Amino acid sequence: TTTEHYTLKQLTRSLGPIVAAAMTVDDLLGWAQQRRDEGAGPYTINCDLSKLGTVIRYAGNGLPDVIGAARPKLAYLGLIGGGGLRERRPTEDELQRVLAWLASEKGQVYADAALFAAITAMRRGEVCRIAWADLDEAKKMVLIRDRKDPRRKAGNDQWVPILGEAWTVLQRQPKVDGQAQIFPIGESTVSKYFTEACRALKIPDLHFHDLRHAGGVMAAQAGATLREVMDRLGHTSPNMAMRYQHVAAERDAQLAARMSAFATGRSG
Repeated sequence: TTTEHYTLKQLTRSLGPIVAAAMTVDDLLGWAQQRRDEGAGPYTINCDLSKLGTVIRYAGNGLPDVIGAARPKLAYLGLIGGGGLRERRPTEDELQRVLAWLASEKGQVYADAALFAAITAMRRGEVCRIAWADLDEAKKMVLIRDRKDPRRKAGNDQWVPILGEAWTVLQRQPKVDGQAQIFPIGESTVSKYFTEACRALKIPDLHFHDLRHAGGVMAAQAGATLREVMDRLGHTSPNMAMRYQHVAAERDAQLAARMSAFATGRSG
């Protein structure tokens, strides 16, 4: 599947040079820290670790169980864990600072990719994969190919409307002969640069994938229906999409309370 292919490719890139029989707990610790710095959460790293365990088991009998030996330390350090829901999203100020840093330090295309991800709630792979050939300029829609789905990991192509500022961001990307992608950058690179920006700006605990959460909340705050939020995020179940509507409702209530308190103070 597409997800397994990516996982195996990532494992080959980071751990491939190490002989399986000589792999140590420290090797896995360094790998997990690198994955965390790239934006992977404890649940994702845990899944990758399980896939690595499968590969090692098929590599041959008699290899030491370095995966089992590493798990307690990885769990203690918070590098692996369960699939709890992450609520972190960038504030408007944090997002503007990160975008400005990316534009000045790495290039406007990285800032635009991050902004596009925040507005559309697309995953980094979806942002980096969309091509000019998949853009319907008349309808202002883009075809996302092989969109992640728990039941259909391949062949799940989906047309997504691109409106407002997101369309403006797409249209200002230069069209270069022979260049298929709208954002000709690697997904691991954009995550790496995003992490570098957060470190340089001293913004804590913010990952590129958190832009997706921001996009979901913005859609709900703008009045999108549950079905529209689901379509925007590529969700087939309403459970995940409903969390964004709940957060939006909570923020609206907090804003109303602050406005009420302000009005009461002014009238007094």
